[in-house]
Amino acid sequence: MKFLGNKSWLLKIILGMLLFFIIGIGITNNIRHSYWMRIKATRTKLLLGKRSIHLFFKHNSRFPKSLDELYEYGDKFPNKIQWMVTPEETISKKRPDSSEHSILDGTGGLYYNPENGELKVNLTKPLKSYFRFYFGEKRNEVPSDW
Repeated sequence: MKFLGNKSWLLKIILGMLLFFIIGIGITNNIRHSYWMRIKATRTKLLLGKRSIHLFFKHNSRFPKSLDELYEYGDKFPNKIQWMVTPEETISKKRPDSSEHSILDGTGGLYYNPENGELKVNLTKPLKSYFRFYFGEKRNEVPSDW
């Protein structure tokens, strides 16, 4: 770098900024992917949980009294594939939360109403309040509306 003379410091600064920029993009993409996966997992498991409740209703002409009864009923079948998924909420915490609530109060987990078989994510604020750095298309959606 003799040909740059005293300008080698400028090259070092430019390379440092470029490296910092590339690392920043990598971290941002990783965070966005993590949020997207947690949202997708929650929505998919919620949909499959609703399907299991519907199947239970078709077989028994009533809704399960609790999600535990649904799981126990599903364990009785030799072909458990249609009952395999346990609905979980993975938005409010990093660990899956399958706790059942009878009041839709926004504390996380799942809201289940045994009177009508309604299953919802127990989160009543838009996704942006749980994921500050999530700027995806579902940012303003409220999980309990799914």
